[in-house]
Amino acid sequence: MTPEPPSDVVAAGAPPPLDKRNWLRRPPPLAIGFVALFASVAATILSVNFFGSASRGDPGSWLEITLPSRAASARSNPVSFVNARSLAGHLVADPALIEDSPLGPLPVQGADRRTPMTAYALAFDRNDKRPRIAIVISGLNVGAGNTKLALLNLPPEVTLGLSPFASGAQTYVDRAREAGHEVLVEVPMEPFDFPESDPGPHALLVAASAVENIKRLTWSMSRFTGYVGITNLLGGRFMGEQGAIEPVLSETARRGLLFFDDGANASSLALTGARHVKAPIATGRLMLDGIQTREAIDGKLADLEAEARRNGFAVGVGSVYPITITRVAEWAQSVATRGFVLVPISALAANPGQREATTAGPTSR
Repeated sequence: MTPEPPSDVVAAGAPPPLDKRNWLRRPPPLAIGFVALFASVAATILSVNFFGSASRGDPGSWLEITLPSRAASARSNPVSFVNARSLAGHLVADPALIEDSPLGPLPVQGADRRTPMTAYALAFDRNDKRPRIAIVISGLNVGAGNTKLALLNLPPEVTLGLSPFASGAQTYVDRAREAGHEVLVEVPMEPFDFPESDPGPHALLVAASAVENIKRLTWSMSRFTGYVGITNLLGGRFMGEQGAIEPVLSETARRGLLFFDDGANASSLALTGARHVKAPIATGRLMLDGIQTREAIDGKLADLEAEARRNGFAVGVGSVYPITITRVAEWAQSVATRGFVLVPISALAANPGQREATTAGPTSR
């Protein structure tokens, strides 16, 4: 039997045993550095608490916070846009027509009774007696490629609807205004199959109170400036409830905006509500791209002309599909030669019950 080695014998190749007395007499450099750093921090804290901050002159430890300058200026200046801004001669922001709010800029009527609906409108010849055609293309600033295609190809008389959800929406509004287009804010509203179809956050809902829906409307309206009015994003159920839609129409009228009903819902009561609250309104009459082919869209444009010839005006509605942009752009190049005039949507917005000799408006469905 092999005897065990004494306890003080170290096997070959094993590290030497740790001598605690030697470690305490000669601590490693890392431990010395850590102790020195801790002592320095502790000394600084004690000195500040005892002698005080050099900048404040009183004892204590202080965290200096600088508030954003806008928070201070907002209290003294109710308008966040100090100077009027135009691009290529087209107004984008006028401080006289802007109310500053915690959410962002909101449109208001000016002290001189000017309204955003007129200030941001594209000029047109009211003495032109030819039948008027307006086209509204919605869904811009959702897809960058299609948005750029629309801005490059569509004539300025075509009105553009922009979503409030996209980041950097004001950039697209600026480009649209620079090209002369009138702009509408697409306000999300409750559809028939909600919540299966979700219009997104801040949507106007039938079950919500009028106060709550105005708050949600305010959010959408505060996303950018430079628009003549609002339009519905979905909203089949919401716009069929007169008690729900009337407060919205009243608010848009109070702020000097028009309301555009895209015409997708045959049971919409927007026109009835507009009559009650005397709100400017225009209504889509013909969906151009329910079928997205060249032949189908060209056929709808021909129908649009026929309606304008019968009634003196017509309003077409489309989405920002490449085929729609291409066909509308080509059609617009020759529409004048066929005896029609292409106009922005503000040219066909009317206050129901008010007749205007030079403006035909979609005041019935």
